[in-house]
Amino acid sequence: MSNILRLKRKWLLLFAPIAILIIFICRANSFIAEYVFGRFIYRIFAVTVGAVTRWFSFSVAEIIIYVLLVVAIVIPIMFIVHIIKGKGRRVEIAGKGILNVLCAISIVAFLFVVMCGTNYYRYSFKEYLNYDITESDKYDLYNLCVYLAHKVNEARAEITTVDENGVMKLNYETYGDFFAEAEEIMSEFAESYPSLQWSTGSVKPVLASKYMSYTDIVGIFIPFTMEANVNVDTVDYNQPSDAMHELAHLRGVMPEDEANYVSYLACINSGRPDFVYSGYMMAYIHASNALFDEDIDLYCQMREMISDEVNADLYANSKYWDQFETPVGEVVSSVSTQINNTYLQVNGQEDGVKSYGMVVDLLLAEYKYITGQEKSQ
Repeated sequence: MSNILRLKRKWLLLFAPIAILIIFICRANSFIAEYVFGRFIYRIFAVTVGAVTRWFSFSVAEIIIYVLLVVAIVIPIMFIVHIIKGKGRRVEIAGKGILNVLCAISIVAFLFVVMCGTNYYRYSFKEYLNYDITESDKYDLYNLCVYLAHKVNEARAEITTVDENGVMKLNYETYGDFFAEAEEIMSEFAESYPSLQWSTGSVKPVLASKYMSYTDIVGIFIPFTMEANVNVDTVDYNQPSDAMHELAHLRGVMPEDEANYVSYLACINSGRPDFVYSGYMMAYIHASNALFDEDIDLYCQMREMISDEVNADLYANSKYWDQFETPVGEVVSSVSTQINNTYLQVNGQEDGVKSYGMVVDLLLAEYKYITGQEKSQ
């Protein structure tokens, strides 16, 4: 045991309490989270790391994950063999192994906090908007859904590329072209919001997108490589808003509801028909799901307003996800949801995955602001 205590690497354990201290400070002071970490330290990592990984057309993070999965299998086996062979030194070997693991966890925790974790405690994106979130009833929600239904229909009428079933199809030669446009749109949108500026990170397609769908995950931001990873196996109308959602994370917007809203705003203001449609569809789906839970009769009344073309896309989406409703798929999805739920709660989103529905409050506030302006004119 004394040999273990003399190991020089044990100082690496200090990174864990430092990371915890940083989180406590940022939780208590959003100004520090915003200006010291978000707009200074985080931007340094976002620009430097992102500048390196964007040179790769594939997701560097995805490859690293595959390597780590192999390491997670090989290292424990080698460790056990080493202990078995190390007669007389087994306690020391085990102690060193545990210390190495704790040091690795300490370093990763620290890097996560400074490269992403403090962004959960920055100023809310709502503070950069001109409208207030007020209490709404089911009729407010119904009116919002009617408004979004008309917007979805109008946006869908601008889509000219469809497949043999009349379902929307993205019109890009490569995913590289598609994601380059997504990055350009986010850069243009960020010009109006200083909190979103300065990032060289990129959005990448996930090679194992089909298998990713078993987890019910359509995108994931990896701060260690500053890459926004998108599931490209899903129905096409989802992918623009999914890409913008992950790019919102890359730009420092970590709460899920706010990332959804930033994605929506960036899409509908892009001037690109496929992104506009995707943004309105994302908003419509969130709002209509909330209306369904609130009042089924009002939902059915509103649902009749959706055009046949939009219905074709919605049906294709439902059919796509139906294929993953297998015993194995349900287990994987359940585990994935629980992990995601725990992750969100640990990072200050007390409602966990339920926070995805909070974007409806922002949409309602925007709708009231727009209609209020129209009445005053």
